Amino acid sequence: MEQQTRERLKGVQRRAWLAAGGGAALLALGAWLSFGDFLESYLFAYVYWTGLSLGCFGLLLLHHLVSGRWGHVIQRVLEAGTRVLPVMAILFLPIAFGMDHLYSWTGHGEGEVHGHVVAKAAYLNAPFFLIRAGIYFAFWILLAFLLSRWSRLQDRNGDTGETRRMKIASAPGMIAFVLVGTFASVDWLMSLEPEWFSSIYGLMILTAQGHAALSFGIVMLWFLKSSKPFSDILTTTHYHHLGNLLLALTVFWTYLAFSQYLIIWSGNLPEENFWYINRQTAGWSIVAVVILVGHFFVPFLLLLVRRMKKSIDSLALLAAGLLVMRLVDYFWLVKPAFSPDAFSFSWTDAVAPLALGGIWVAAMVRQLQGAPLMAKNDPRFEHGQLRGREHGGHG
Repeated sequence: MEQQTRERLKGVQRRAWLAAGGGAALLALGAWLSFGDFLESYLFAYVYWTGLSLGCFGLLLLHHLVSGRWGHVIQRVLEAGTRVLPVMAILFLPIAFGMDHLYSWTGHGEGEVHGHVVAKAAYLNAPFFLIRAGIYFAFWILLAFLLSRWSRLQDRNGDTGETRRMKIASAPGMIAFVLVGTFASVDWLMSLEPEWFSSIYGLMILTAQGHAALSFGIVMLWFLKSSKPFSDILTTTHYHHLGNLLLALTVFWTYLAFSQYLIIWSGNLPEENFWYINRQTAGWSIVAVVILVGHFFVPFLLLLVRRMKKSIDSLALLAAGLLVMRLVDYFWLVKPAFSPDAFSFSWTDAVAPLALGGIWVAAMVRQLQGAPLMAKNDPRFEHGQLRGREHGGHG
């Protein structure tokens, strides 16, 4: 890594630690003033930043399976994102200690526990909840560690067998990743309102995580575009592929979200439709419209423009906007569970994403500095690089 690039990354890391420190101090004050508001804010910020790591994980598995040219240029960013998962496991502790305040099915929350929720007690109970969380993190951390370790070994020894190991591990890994991610989304998000259920919810959250991770990868590519080896390798073809994948994930997430809404609206069952009713009252309906416009209509129309997808500056600006919209979407998913009758926004809702985001970014940059910015000695990359030079000019 060039010294100039290293210094730029260290500058980002310093600013991230400042944000983390200041945000953590304010969060501590918020917890002292109102522990309930603190936990609500912490939860939606936590699932956002943990989801970013999980999205990196899912895209990394997909890259090793299909060997897309889009994956080579952001592979190291994805690996760095997955290696933040041990930090996120530690940051899960406030949720573990405060679950009685967050989840009514623990029997200690303020909400009434309905009879059909009691029937789910074999699954929805505190000990099993914590055991499952431990299993989730163990799986994510172990597989993510193996994939990044094999990739860095290939940097040093040039053994193409590492590529085969990564591909073989990614096939069953992707299946397990989808299953584990679905259960985690049910535990941490859907069980906030345990009377409600949706069979499509887990896949929708997984798609949202991948969408956010791809957006983050594009922003990082824009940040590093002038650094070697990117300055010698990147072409408009790479940007175009990333833009096409971003468009596909935008449409797929919208399809899943609309399908869930349409099925529940058509069924019109009280045990299902209350979830949307809670999110269409007072100010929550305005947030829903903002998400619809900012997370689908605007990016969808812009990503249909070929020139837009071939400009890394335009693409990165759109990706940054999508990262903001993803945070708004998590806010809309979590907060109405605690305040269904009226729109609620606490100052800790702004501080929590800043504090956890500072920690996440600082840890990610530290991991990114530990390896070359591009995977070396990867035969798939060499092939993709040559094809990129044949079909596109430099970005």
